[in-house]
Amino acid sequence: GFTLVELIVVIAIIGVLAAILVPSLLGYVKKSKVSAMNANAKDVFDAINTSLIELDSQGETISKYDGDESKWDDDLKNAIVNYFKDINNSKYTFKSFIDGGACVATAASDGTYWGSYPTGNDVAHAKNEPSLTAAGVTLGGGSTT
Repeated sequence: GFTLVELIVVIAIIGVLAAILVPSLLGYVKKSKVSAMNANAKDVFDAINTSLIELDSQGETISKYDGDESKWDDDLKNAIVNYFKDINNSKYTFKSFIDGGACVATAASDGTYWGSYPTGNDVAHAKNEPSLTAAGVTLGGGSTT
């Protein structure tokens, strides 16, 4: 068998390794969550731009949507939500900014982490709501805000 000293040394080595590895593994978890939020923000970015193109092809003046959510009408909200109708009870919140008839930036949150598209925006790692002057779309039950 092993002596008590040998067992204590092995346990100490395992403790040191755990102390070194656990923080770096937690860092990878955070990076993956932010990366997932960046991907969600890109999905919303694409859905908004596709919806704007569809509305433009129907003869709507899409420049009227420039700016914040007060300029969004039900046509745009419903077009965007249609891309996410398979998502039920979603806890994600999205913000976006439309300029020149096109979505130029989006941010997504799961309540803990923020992501953005295009990535690299200062909102990507923000703990609080991003500073985009933007319109928000909350998915879940087909509602928009």
